[in-house]
Amino acid sequence: MTHEGFREMLPLYVVGALDGDELYNFERYVAENRERCHGEIAEYQAVADQIALVAPSAEPSLAVYERIAVAIGESKRPGQAAVATATTAVAAAPTPARVPVVERREREGSDFVTLLFRFVPWTAAAVLGVLLYSAYGQLQMVTNQLKSVTSSYNDLLGKSHAQEGTLTEQQGNLADLTARVEAQNKKLEQFQVSNKQQQHDLETLRATNRELADQKDKLLQAADQMRQQLERETVQTAALQKKVDEQTSALDLVMDPAIRVASLGDPKGETKGIGRAYWQSVKKTGLVVLSNIAPVSQSQGKCLELWAICGNEPPVAAGIGWTDDSGHGILQVKLTKDITCIDKFAVTVERAGGVPTPEGAIILIGQ
Repeated sequence: MTHEGFREMLPLYVVGALDGDELYNFERYVAENRERCHGEIAEYQAVADQIALVAPSAEPSLAVYERIAVAIGESKRPGQAAVATATTAVAAAPTPARVPVVERREREGSDFVTLLFRFVPWTAAAVLGVLLYSAYGQLQMVTNQLKSVTSSYNDLLGKSHAQEGTLTEQQGNLADLTARVEAQNKKLEQFQVSNKQQQHDLETLRATNRELADQKDKLLQAADQMRQQLERETVQTAALQKKVDEQTSALDLVMDPAIRVASLGDPKGETKGIGRAYWQSVKKTGLVVLSNIAPVSQSQGKCLELWAICGNEPPVAAGIGWTDDSGHGILQVKLTKDITCIDKFAVTVERAGGVPTPEGAIILIGQ
């Protein structure tokens, strides 16, 4: 059962007009929802009690009274159908035959019938009052709901008008915004065209830049090659200049009339190595030209060392040098200390940088 069904049955319940399943379902719903239903039951019960107190007593007509009495008698003696029919006919006609029926009514249940006929008017009035009260309450509730709905409708209508005004304003703003967007789109299109041109120009510049970069790399490579070649030529020039200087110095020395020449050879006679010493005693300068000896280079970690010998005195270091791959070389005479005389020149193979006293074997010697 719903609460709406409860409200529909409530007027009948307070006057005791419910029975069977309706009464069972009603009381069960009340038991389950006591707090919600108690107030409404009490309100309807109070109205029914007041109507019962103010309703005046009424006496039913004799004809109605006799028909009800006959019906009660038939229900008690179902076998006497003929008597009941006759009694009903007699009650319908105003004849003296009513006296036996009245006596039978007084004999079988006059108190009950009297009570019943006295109770019917105010009961009907109570039910009608309760129904009217219920209908009035429902009408009030519907009226209040209608007022609430009307108020809500008016509020919504006002909001709708306000929203319409806002919408109109927003439409105006939208139109303005649309015009601005269109103007921006035109500018954007112009910018895109300009941007495409700039991109084309940029690609052209990039291609040109790549070509210039390639040319730059080629120029740098060529410049590096030229630099390396120049360095090699500079080294070669320096070497040639050194040789020219050495040869010029040697030539000047050889052409000096005061020069003294001494031949050097292998003391053991095992090689074809020879040498020629040119010594200027006044200037204390000279050189030794070597040929056909085993090549000695700086990469070997060795050197040729020249020695000046005066009589039985210890040899004096007089300079170091190397040969070329063919075994030819020139040693400048550079005495490390003064010597009273030079009787002989000797050449040994020593470790790189030279030594203060001879360590290696003499490969050439001469005076």
